[in-house]
Amino acid sequence: MSTEKFDVAVLGLGGMGSTHVGAAKQSPHVNRIYGYEPDPERRKQRAEELGIIPADLPEILANPEIKFVSIASSNNTHIELAEAALRAGKKVMCEKPMGDTLEEATKLIKLNQELNGFLQIGFELHYSTLYMKAKEWIDQGIIGDVVNIQTRYLCTVHHAKGSWRSKGKGSFLIGEKLSHYLDAQRWFMGSEPDTVFSVSSPRVLPYVEYHDNHNITTRFKNGGVGVLIFTAYTAESYHGEQYPDLLAKQQDDGHVLQYLIIGTKGMIETDVFRRRLRRWTFTDTGERLDSARAEEINYTMAEDNAWIHNTAGQNIRILELVANGKAPEVPPEDAYQTMRFCFAAGESEATGKIIRMDDLPDWR
Repeated sequence: MSTEKFDVAVLGLGGMGSTHVGAAKQSPHVNRIYGYEPDPERRKQRAEELGIIPADLPEILANPEIKFVSIASSNNTHIELAEAALRAGKKVMCEKPMGDTLEEATKLIKLNQELNGFLQIGFELHYSTLYMKAKEWIDQGIIGDVVNIQTRYLCTVHHAKGSWRSKGKGSFLIGEKLSHYLDAQRWFMGSEPDTVFSVSSPRVLPYVEYHDNHNITTRFKNGGVGVLIFTAYTAESYHGEQYPDLLAKQQDDGHVLQYLIIGTKGMIETDVFRRRLRRWTFTDTGERLDSARAEEINYTMAEDNAWIHNTAGQNIRILELVANGKAPEVPPEDAYQTMRFCFAAGESEATGKIIRMDDLPDWR
């Protein structure tokens, strides 16, 4: 199949933006790479550091050679930049969340549909080997019907007090951080949430206005149940020290990022800090149900990015889709359902009520 080469622009040149630039440099479909930051001096500095071309936003939007725009800026700018890029005829990849409100996200979806545009929201676990392999086992029916998903994520806050991430309020971390893991619960369960109940205990982090812990329980429409437990402070703090193998250090210092995906015929465990994917089988012996470990896959430090959070691989794949004129693999309509899921958890914490998903706005 013949493919097209084109210029791209990355909007937002912070840590995530540098990952987007790196992915564009690896793509065989990319010619020139432009970079945008609202502050001209920072734009120039970061573009020089990343080896790309600095450009202001009107210049990027008006340049017909720039076919693709990648949005890696702060959350509150996503809607504005995505709308501008779509109206300018660009193909767009945008980091989550889609917007600050469901109404904003609905307008973005409808604009994309009206323009017959290309818009994919960044949920890179769909491209990360650890979770792709788990999903492959589920789809093969190896563990039967998924009935229960338990997710534990215990970490340490890593951003400084003055960063934009430290200024979020209320249920900020659900959309900012936990949306990946709630999205994966939807993906693994193969069903949409029906009811959501979430609670948070008093904050341990005194300098933030958001809840620094979450306990989210979900009943899905197929009857399955999901639980996500998160804390932002229990693991040992990391200050950029040099470790030959950071994950090996973190696996025993309080860090946990683990799924237990339980089916009627077996179970799958994903364990990030132990670099491990395991599978159990359940067998009816006539006397009892026997559970036995059936398979284990381990990966190396060199494979961490591809297995755990494959943002670069996701972006390279999206550029391939654009070059070949294909549609997004994770369309914005699907990403919106994860956004609704996050909003339901936040509303439950704010009101103390069980939230029925059917009571929340939908984009349709």
